[in-house]
Order: sequence, then C-alpha cells, then structure tokens
Amino acid sequence: MSIIYPREFPDAEVKATRFRFDYTTLGEMSRTAAGAITFQERIGGSLWELALTTKPLNETEYSKWHAWFLSLRGGAQSFYGRDLRRCWPLAYGPGVLSLIRAGGGAFDGTCNVTEVGGNYVVLGNLPAGYQVSVGDYVSFPWLGGRALVKALESAVANGGGLSAFTIAPWLRTPGTLPPAGSATVVKAWCLMRPKPGSWQGERGTVEPITFEAIQTLV
Repeated sequence: MSIIYPREFPDAEVKATRFRFDYTTLGEMSRTAAGAITFQERIGGSLWELALTTKPLNETEYSKWHAWFLSLRGGAQSFYGRDLRRCWPLAYGPGVLSLIRAGGGAFDGTCNVTEVGGNYVVLGNLPAGYQVSVGDYVSFPWLGGRALVKALESAVANGGGLSAFTIAPWLRTPGTLPPAGSATVVKAWCLMRPKPGSWQGERGTVEPITFEAIQTLV
C-alpha cells in the first residue's frame, strides 16, 4: 500500500504540552525626517510556522509519531498543518455542525469565498447570523496553493449568509475565486513541511517529542 500525501497528523486528537502556531509579519520599517517610525507590511510574504511538543509518549505512541515524521522525508513531503487550539469557531465549538445554512441544509463547516482583498475576505453560504469571532480561522484554495487566514475582528453574517471581515496575513490579489464549498472554518489548514533537523525524540521511559514545521505554498 502507498502513503497518501499530504498526510494528516498521526493522532486524530493531538495532545500537546507546548504548542506555537504563528507567523512573522514581513515588511520594512522606516523613520521619517521628524523621527516618526512607520512600518510597511509586505503583502503576501508571511508563512505560518508550527512548533509542537507532544504529551509524554509511551513506546507505541512514540513509534507511530516517529514513523509519521520519517514518512515526510525530511521536508520533501507535506502534511495538513493547523492550529491545534482552534479546531472550531470560538463562538460555537463542535456545536457549529448543528447549524443550518441560510439557504437551507445542514452546515458542515464549509462555505464559499465570494470576495478576496489584501486584508479582508467575504464568505458566503453561511448560516444566517453566523458569528465570526476574533481569532477564528478560515482556509481556502488561493493562487495555486492553500491560504490560511485569521479573523482580526468580529463579524455577523447577514440573513443571506454573507459575512465580511478583516484578516491576516495579507493575501496577494487578484486571483480566481475558489470553487463553491472549498473553504472551511472547521479545522482550517494549510500545507506544511517539517523543518529539517527540528525533530527531538530522545527516549527515557515516557518522553514527549518535539518538531517544527513551516507552511509551503505548493
């Protein structure tokens, strides 16, 4: 049998003792003649990064994680990376899957992207009155890759299931809008590859493992 890439995490519910999921805003800082400092963000240049330390693993659990990491071939292969602390929209938790779309039908976490600007998105086919919370994630196909963005403000969908809000990081535009239903607000993800040399898996009796990864756009 062959392994299918990109890979999911080896555990459906990853338990972490330490976890970081963030990106470094890229840009240029300058000083005016009067001494004021300004910062110009570089559009479309930031990549998400992950640093994970699992819970202490027994030998069976360690073997599963080690084999999974080895299958990524030192960064030659990718996996579905996401913020493990934010699997669900903050306003709903798993209950989001009990909502009904504005146009009818059960909501499964997927939605449409109807407009994309550098620092905002407009989502459609949401439940009427759907609440976007600060810190919620959404991901969707964009410019041949997978964009993952975070809401910087709260928003409420109108009666037709449309919601617009400010996001980060900046997205390069213009681009072709992704197919209907290809965006997700549940377990929103981007493609990631492990950073070579980041694996730490020294074994005592029951020890955690640690590794780092970075977003890849292809």
